[in-house]
Amino acid sequence: MTEPCEFLKKIALFQDLEDNEVQEVLIHTSPRNFSAGAVILQEGETGDSLFIMCRGEVEITKALTLVLEEDTPREKVMIRLRAEDGVCFGEMALLENEARSATVTASSDCSLLELHQKDFLALIQENPQMGLKILLRLAQVLSRYLRKSNQDVIKLTTALAIALGG
Repeated sequence: MTEPCEFLKKIALFQDLEDNEVQEVLIHTSPRNFSAGAVILQEGETGDSLFIMCRGEVEITKALTLVLEEDTPREKVMIRLRAEDGVCFGEMALLENEARSATVTASSDCSLLELHQKDFLALIQENPQMGLKILLRLAQVLSRYLRKSNQDVIKLTTALAIALGG
């Protein structure tokens, strides 16, 4: 693995941070390892932490709300994430203690860093300037997710309208 500061700077949330600020973030994280096939996050469970991928690959799935036939899959693979792409997941849990919006399963053995909401909030209170940088990036990431969700809803609504002949 590359040097921790440089590695963390590949993550969108932390790319504006100085090396000393990245070190502060690292101090507040805990290493977590998961074997291939292990469920890291379960959709519907309450979440309170962000996971930063250091090594491995995960699969993010969402439960289908309408299953018409027995042989229909119950989940849909939404995306696969690889650590070398500089990714994290669970960002919403830094802001609220709500149900996880998807299930994340290790596709290979994974090494992650976990940042709990309470530690994140303490970190940004201790250093408001750094907190502003992270929160601005977090807002941009969540805005991007919302924009993509809106585009997906329009596509699905259009496809449904065409399928129903209207």
